[in-house]
Amino acid sequence: MEKKKSNVRWWLAFVFFLIGLVAYMDRSNIAVIAQPIMEDLNMDKVQFGWLASFFSLGYALAQIPSGMLAEKLGARKIVTYALVFWSLFTALTATVKSHGLLYAIRGLFGVGEGPMYPGNAVFNTYWFTKGEKGRAASALLAGSYFGPVIAPVITIAIYNWIGWEGVFYVFAVIGFLLAIVWYLIGRDKPEDHPWVNKEELDYIVKNRSVQQEKKEAAPWRKLLKNGRFWALGLQYFVVLYIVTFFLVWLPTYLQEVNNFSMEKMGFAASLPWLAIFFTVMTGGAISDRLVKQGKSKFVARGVLAIVGLIMFSVAMYFAAYSTDPWMNVLWLTIALGSLGFPVVISWATSNDLGEEYAGSVSGWMNLWGNIAAFLSPIICGWLAQNIGWEETLLVSIVPILLAVGMWFMVKPDKSLVNEIK
Repeated sequence: MEKKKSNVRWWLAFVFFLIGLVAYMDRSNIAVIAQPIMEDLNMDKVQFGWLASFFSLGYALAQIPSGMLAEKLGARKIVTYALVFWSLFTALTATVKSHGLLYAIRGLFGVGEGPMYPGNAVFNTYWFTKGEKGRAASALLAGSYFGPVIAPVITIAIYNWIGWEGVFYVFAVIGFLLAIVWYLIGRDKPEDHPWVNKEELDYIVKNRSVQQEKKEAAPWRKLLKNGRFWALGLQYFVVLYIVTFFLVWLPTYLQEVNNFSMEKMGFAASLPWLAIFFTVMTGGAISDRLVKQGKSKFVARGVLAIVGLIMFSVAMYFAAYSTDPWMNVLWLTIALGSLGFPVVISWATSNDLGEEYAGSVSGWMNLWGNIAAFLSPIICGWLAQNIGWEETLLVSIVPILLAVGMWFMVKPDKSLVNEIK
């Protein structure tokens, strides 16, 4: 009988799901307990928004170096270092009361999380076949977007038990433990893993897009002259600008606009994240299936992303004008859920375009996304404080036209690496 191939790659993808889950719980827990933190530290909305912005600034600045380091060091080391580093600064968040020091700590927390996605992109390049990249991208992303689903419930429970400082200590311990797990079972390539049998190794090596590890740096001069490279980053700028609005301000919005209690807010705030978790999980599989059926990658990747962006615009318009609290939550749920398609497609496309330089290409894309994530809390906090929440929601629709246009320029059917050779 033919020996069945092992599925180690999917078990490691599940570990990345857990890494993404912890990372986004670490990011979103501060938003859940925003009100007690603002009261305790005497912060207004704009000052609190700077906390998220400094995280995103540190995260953004780390993207390109992280991508290059991930290609050089491999996913095992770079992701372990990231987990330890960001967990340390998660714990330190609870120790300072000075606004300036807290901004610095959240910035360094962002630097720590920076290597996570580029490290995953490099991992996926060597561990998954051409027809599995959408689903592989879904694993880390699904964990990331499931984090805010359960973070409100867990965060509120810890807050009620030992106060807001205890939230950061508990999540730091979880991160340290996960770093140990990943270092023990993770490997850079399937060729190095003792659990991968010959059948699985042959299947991966014959069908992946890159055959040999590259140690030289990505050709940045050529990449920066390429319009498709810029288009990939700019569309992700728009997507993460909006996702960050939900991550930072959704709990406060629900309390101020819908007058929800903290417990009711915790439930309502989890619903949009549950929706984006579902679309991230299914979006990668749908895209891979379309590729397998012979559809072009513009259809399988680009059109799916564009549909998600249009759905977001419609749902956000209705959310802005909903007067019933739970109808408002429903439209917000559909809006954020729709963004799951461009999110997962962006990461699958960065793998398609970058191949052996997937760490650098994904780092570039995520740099732009996190420049937007730096700006979003400040701009949205200022808009909410000065013109109101309804207008803040409506303003978020405007950049969608830019993101849609960028997808016609990305042209995901052709590798960037082949184009610039």
